[in-house]
Amino acid sequence: MISRRAQPWLGTLVEIVAEGADMPTLLTASDRAFARIAAVHAAMSFQSADSELTRVNREAQTDWAALSPDLAAVFAAALEFARASAGLFDPSVAGWLVAAGCLPRHPGFPAAATPDWRAIELDGDRVRYARPLLVDLSGIAKGYAVDAALASLATSGLAAATVNAGGDLARFGDDAVPVHVRLPQQPTYSLQLAELKNGAAATSASYFQPDALRHPGSGDTLCAGTSVTVLAADCMTADALTKVVATGILETDPLRAGAPHTVHVLARYDAQAIVLDGTHARRCDADGWHDLPLEQVA
Repeated sequence: MISRRAQPWLGTLVEIVAEGADMPTLLTASDRAFARIAAVHAAMSFQSADSELTRVNREAQTDWAALSPDLAAVFAAALEFARASAGLFDPSVAGWLVAAGCLPRHPGFPAAATPDWRAIELDGDRVRYARPLLVDLSGIAKGYAVDAALASLATSGLAAATVNAGGDLARFGDDAVPVHVRLPQQPTYSLQLAELKNGAAATSASYFQPDALRHPGSGDTLCAGTSVTVLAADCMTADALTKVVATGILETDPLRAGAPHTVHVLARYDAQAIVLDGTHARRCDADGWHDLPLEQVA
């Protein structure tokens, strides 16, 4: 039997498809998975004035701020991705987005905050900022929520399950599911980029929010007319690496010349990326960047 349910979380519509022997088990399993997503959403929403992350962003300006287990795990992962990418991934890029009006400036936030992930001091279950800055974890929180939901489903004795949060996708099971991505120049159309069996995929693009992704060093807009899809073992990793690749595009355009540092980071996580623009596609794996005609992507 198959249960297919959707709820609005994480700024998108989250769909859970669960496969198993009986419907009551499927419904109970998906209820628990949605509860995990709801908990991550409540903790890590930058937009919410009363989220845990908003409290941390306020308190960490002047003192140590306590972190829940979920938030501590995502802070630690964010800093690990920042170190591995030499700052191509930077969770403190929120300063640019607040200044541009893309994210809210809640009471207690600094008047100005320049991104600098190295100023985030993490000590287990507490954090403080060595200079005025703001952390936005949306670059990996959605992937973390998808992984948490899938882990919950995996403990329920299901045959297979898929969690899809607006293109952040993770699955376990014997049968593969297609990974579809909207065309950057024509977002009402999509291509099938890959098939997913036991693993994850995430896509970053600027289809409907052209200023939502920013370069942590310059504040320049990322994914202008392009989409970046990463396939990895887990969704949080795939989610983070889309930002690494997107930032690398501005520094050495992979659609033309390739980006060696991006290749190195993707190889470190045994991941691969596909970058689309209106007329071209490039795939990156451990061997570097390769031309991929669009007719072969579908």
